[in-house]
Amino acid sequence: MRKLIRFLGKFRDFLIFFLLQIFVLGLFFNSKYYHKSRMVNTSSEVVGWFLEKKHNITKHFSLPEANDRLAEENALLKSMMPESFYKLQDRYYYIDDTLYYRQYEYIPAEVISSTSNKRDNYITVRKGRLAGVEEGMGVVSDAGAVGMVVDASDHYAIVKTILSENIRMSVKHKEHNEFWFMNWDGSDNRIAQINNVNRDVDLAIGDEIVTRGGERFPSAVPVGVIDEIISVDGEQTLSLNIKLSVNFNSIFEVYLVRNLFAEEQRLLEGDLYTDEDE
Repeated sequence: MRKLIRFLGKFRDFLIFFLLQIFVLGLFFNSKYYHKSRMVNTSSEVVGWFLEKKHNITKHFSLPEANDRLAEENALLKSMMPESFYKLQDRYYYIDDTLYYRQYEYIPAEVISSTSNKRDNYITVRKGRLAGVEEGMGVVSDAGAVGMVVDASDHYAIVKTILSENIRMSVKHKEHNEFWFMNWDGSDNRIAQINNVNRDVDLAIGDEIVTRGGERFPSAVPVGVIDEIISVDGEQTLSLNIKLSVNFNSIFEVYLVRNLFAEEQRLLEGDLYTDEDE
């Protein structure tokens, strides 16, 4: 205590001067609106700078939780989109409005490994049977169609992507609904192929190709755009190169598509189609 008193006594004049300076500056800033606002703005900028740095440091620790939350929200939003519902055309109606059944639901999943440069390519996702994943489910990303589930354990699933030799995806032209089967020739993981296209179909570079819709995928999921129209003299049909919407070299989040009517469709169709057609 005595040391503190001696210290204050030694610097008494300086402390009195410092307190008087604070008092005078306080009177000055409070008496002038401009100076007062500048002081407040300056202090706010300093505080804001520290808060921003703190936020930038701490936000990275919550990124996994934020990504999971966003994926869940995106899955819910996808389930609410019109193409996820089945129209009841002949059963029930509101006045000037048609009722719909939900047909597709989405399960978000994190990609933990993938290939994109082999003849048949796969991704592994961190969702399995305990989350409702089943073999045969379609898989999409925010960019477009990805593939289908070919195997699942309790906590993981294997997805065969459309970059595979024996997968034929049922697709259509977005504008006029002409439909074809799309496959991949194994040469470029950004380009897929459509063959046997009628020459009288109105096509142009950049036209959008989407899913036709069926057991695994809703209608109108992006697949890609026409990158090249190949015409060979003497042949009655065209071939198309499709630039895929999904970049399979950098895919991190996907959605597994559950078709609530899938069993009904399988029972009705029986063995009409092969398992690889979609």
